[in-house]
Amino acid sequence: MLSALQEAIGQSIILLGILITGFGVYAVLALRSFYARIVVTSKVEAMGFVSITLGAIVLAGPGIVGVKLAVILLFELLTVAVSAHAIARSAWKSGYNLPTKKPDVSPPTTQGGAS
Repeated sequence: MLSALQEAIGQSIILLGILITGFGVYAVLALRSFYARIVVTSKVEAMGFVSITLGAIVLAGPGIVGVKLAVILLFELLTVAVSAHAIARSAWKSGYNLPTKKPDVSPPTTQGGAS
């Protein structure tokens, strides 16, 4: 049986994870560079997942479910950095480069001169 305090703490940690993930989505959309997006994605994904999983562990309490969630968390933390590195390395080796400058959208100038 969950105590009210345990439930409030678990739900607060899960909410924190959802907020971290939401801010991360905004940051990924705001960044232009592919490599900056990879870094932000891996960090935000890890922190959001850690927060959500820790909240679930608090809600589950001691027992087999909490242990399973902790093992899932461990494997996720081991693989997130490796997968982000593999994606960035393959992009670098293939020569992929996303434009880092915003396109010039200045208004066209008129040629000639009808005054």
